[in-house]
Amino acid sequence: MSSPKSLKFFGIDLSGIKLCADDIDWSFGSGTPVSGTAQDLALILCGRKLPAGRLRGASSERFPHT
Repeated sequence: MSSPKSLKFFGIDLSGIKLCADDIDWSFGSGTPVSGTAQDLALILCGRKLPAGRLRGASSERFPHT
């Protein structure tokens, strides 16, 4: 899901962002950390919107929310 081809398909730009799951040992990318559950991060990688407040970090507002 985090392959360059998948990110391009879903139109996700993670430049300067490191996604960090807080419920499992997983992270992806480099840069400013954005954390949340693995499920929420997977939804972000697929271009989905999350309810406000589900992600934490200085760049979390960069991702769309409902």
